[in-house]
Amino acid sequence: MTMRPMYNTKTFADIFDEYSDFKTEYTTTQKFPMLIDADDTGGKVSNLQILYYLLYSKFGNSPIANFDENQFKTKLGAVIWQYGPTWEKKLKIQADVRALSNAEILKGSTAIYNHAFNPSTEPSTQTLTELEYINDQNVTKYEKSKMDAFGQLYGLLVQDVTDAFLSKFKPLFQQAINYHPYLYESED
Repeated sequence: MTMRPMYNTKTFADIFDEYSDFKTEYTTTQKFPMLIDADDTGGKVSNLQILYYLLYSKFGNSPIANFDENQFKTKLGAVIWQYGPTWEKKLKIQADVRALSNAEILKGSTAIYNHAFNPSTEPSTQTLTELEYINDQNVTKYEKSKMDAFGQLYGLLVQDVTDAFLSKFKPLFQQAINYHPYLYESED
């Protein structure tokens, strides 16, 4: 005999017991365009697969806020459609930032200032067209100190983009859990 709480709505895990159910819902049933990577062929882990396991780990046993399961699925799809592409892009940017070498992190910017005396043509101030020749050039090169460079890098890496994204799903689940008294299951 096992004791388990009975909620007045299903939990995330009741609706999406396995990743395949979640993927099928997202790729074939949803009314929203598929905007995040769902290609998990050939052993590749897709962002959709990562999202499922993140949602499962955070909300797996949480009862949904809607009595209508289809409305919950639609709201879930809407959140993925609204915020998923930005989350995916931020993950890519973080991966690129993490892959920078120390030399790239320390590299600063270069500014080049050209000046031409009496050009034969006058460029418009509204264009980015360069003059045909120059008489004078000034170059400013900037290299970051290790402290500045690594401080800037730390600032980029310290932000947890995934937690901010997952917080968008919180309203889809009951905040005050209503459950019925424990029911006992028997194997008989």
